[in-house]
Amino acid sequence: MFGFGKKKQNNSNNVSNGSMALEKPRISLEKLEKSKVSLDKHLVNLKKEKNVDLTNLICRVIVIMDRSGSMNGRFRTGIVQDTLTRLFPLALKFDDDGQMEVIVFDEDSQQISNMTMENFNTYVETEIYQKGYGPRGNGTNYAPAIRQAIECCDTDSRYPLFVIFITDGGCWDIDDSDDAFRESAKHNMFIQCVGVGDEDFSYLRKIDDLDGRKVDNTAFLEIEGLSQLSDDELYAKLLEQYPQWLQSMHLI
Repeated sequence: MFGFGKKKQNNSNNVSNGSMALEKPRISLEKLEKSKVSLDKHLVNLKKEKNVDLTNLICRVIVIMDRSGSMNGRFRTGIVQDTLTRLFPLALKFDDDGQMEVIVFDEDSQQISNMTMENFNTYVETEIYQKGYGPRGNGTNYAPAIRQAIECCDTDSRYPLFVIFITDGGCWDIDDSDDAFRESAKHNMFIQCVGVGDEDFSYLRKIDDLDGRKVDNTAFLEIEGLSQLSDDELYAKLLEQYPQWLQSMHLI
């Protein structure tokens, strides 16, 4: 899914939104269906092996995607498109409207159009690049994106949120991010952080055990190249700690 490469906080990766041709990945409905089958298989295994039943779970699925300059290559070559497509079955399975909410961030954050069955196969091109949300050469702050997810929870609190937070590097706003993660624990939201590449993710490791929260609502997964994971492995890793949080919140 993601390739390799260290985080670079400079403007050498600046991209003029929509000005660079994208290498379009071959995303088909058949591929999406295979991913959905893999997710269903994992949920069945969860029920059999760990007595955890998520088959009837309803939750909102939100992906928070790093769009800082160092992500340029991953956007342009189709890696981010493939990543979002592989995550989409989580929303198709769990979300009541079958749509996946997306937030992009660098120094600031922006909630953009949902991924749907109508736009999933061209999402990066039509909903990100063509609408001016492509990667930029700015730095990276986590707090604005986490707070935007909290706003989503406040706006509609009927269902818990499963947030997948993807970044290829550390943040500049450590104290503010600490506060945002602590605030998130007051809401019905679980945040699965995913560090990609070979950057130092010491901050996200700390967040996984952040104090000052009434409940542990975060998990951290570090993988250099998610493309090496099968769909079965991907869903198993992403959903490893989410059931524990659901149980602690008496939601399952």
